Amino acid sequence: MSHSNLASFCTMFNPSLQKVVADNEERAMFGTAPMLCVLDAAYGEGSAATWLIPQLRDLCATVGAKTKLNDDQLMQLAMMIRKEFGNYKATEIMLFLYRLKGGLYCEFFGAVDPQRVMRALRTKFAQERAALIDQREKAALDRERKQWAENAASPEQIEEIKKRYQTK
Repeated sequence: MSHSNLASFCTMFNPSLQKVVADNEERAMFGTAPMLCVLDAAYGEGSAATWLIPQLRDLCATVGAKTKLNDDQLMQLAMMIRKEFGNYKATEIMLFLYRLKGGLYCEFFGAVDPQRVMRALRTKFAQERAALIDQREKAALDRERKQWAENAASPEQIEEIKKRYQTK
């Protein structure tokens, strides 16, 4: 990883970067940002949760929740996200939180509800993510098929090759 320590990573990938991430969905999904499990592997167990807590605090502040999540609730939610979505890139989580703050997946009434957050991440965002991955894979397959078609021998060329090998 390009960051020498967790503090450096957290500084670079702070909640204010969510807007920038949201402006480039393709890079958020397919760029080089580390997965949550990689954060833990690189910086020590619990590092992903440590990074997630300011992201979640920002969510609470932005949606205007009267009742904020306490430190224990923040840690529990961060640990749940890490456990279930450890293969998501940090930027994917940032994209999700940016969209969640904008009301795309659910509304919060007076308090940020960890169950609503997890449900939105498990269902709506996971479906969007899967669709984007499928779309990218299909486009790559289409490009490969097109390249094969462009490089394929014509029926006449195939007959010519057959004739050459039959006379040998």
